[in-house]
Amino acid sequence: MASLVKKDMCIKMTMEGTVNGHHFKCVGEGEGKPFEGTQVEKIRITEGGPLPFAYDILAPCCMYGSKTFIKHVSGIPDYFKESFPEGFTWERTQIFEDGGYLTIHQDTSLQGNNFIFKVNVIGANFPANGPVMQKKTAGWEPCVEMLYPRDGVLCGQSLMALKCTDGNHLTSHLRTTYRSRKPSNAVNMPEFHFGDHRIEILKAEQGKFYEQYESAVARYCEAAPSKLGHH
Repeated sequence: MASLVKKDMCIKMTMEGTVNGHHFKCVGEGEGKPFEGTQVEKIRITEGGPLPFAYDILAPCCMYGSKTFIKHVSGIPDYFKESFPEGFTWERTQIFEDGGYLTIHQDTSLQGNNFIFKVNVIGANFPANGPVMQKKTAGWEPCVEMLYPRDGVLCGQSLMALKCTDGNHLTSHLRTTYRSRKPSNAVNMPEFHFGDHRIEILKAEQGKFYEQYESAVARYCEAAPSKLGHH
């Protein structure tokens, strides 16, 4: 239940996987304010470093899926916080316009004052001469996720734009399925809404260590009011 989530919470994260056949593992620790939608995480590459690809492609696997740190406004039910103490999982595909792709699975659980994130990543088909494998990326633009219920789970879709050092962008399409471990009738399923996300790298030791920040807000489309009374 949401009452198990405190005003301030800590983060413990492990991530493991491969990108274009290169195995890596990293661990992260951090803290955040779940009801304000902010978090900071320090992530260290423990195996496979320095990374031979741009760390930027891993940043959303750490935070864009840390759905416990979202400020919900306008009375939107918080599907994720209500999933505790059982927790939740999500699966995602992220397809880049240059043909590269990621498949990600994440498990979120609660241990005392700690959110435990376990992430598995498989990436393939990134071009050798592209910005990801050439490590010519410069962080993500802010993005908006569409969230909607379907068959008892919560689904999300978004288009993300990765800044490149030559001034261009590499875009990617994300499809995510979020599954509470509680029965569907035990959590309040939100209606169609949006999630605003901003991920920023605050410090970096390239290929070895990263400190990243995210702010996130769940909202309806209130900036363009409906004449029919819709959200």
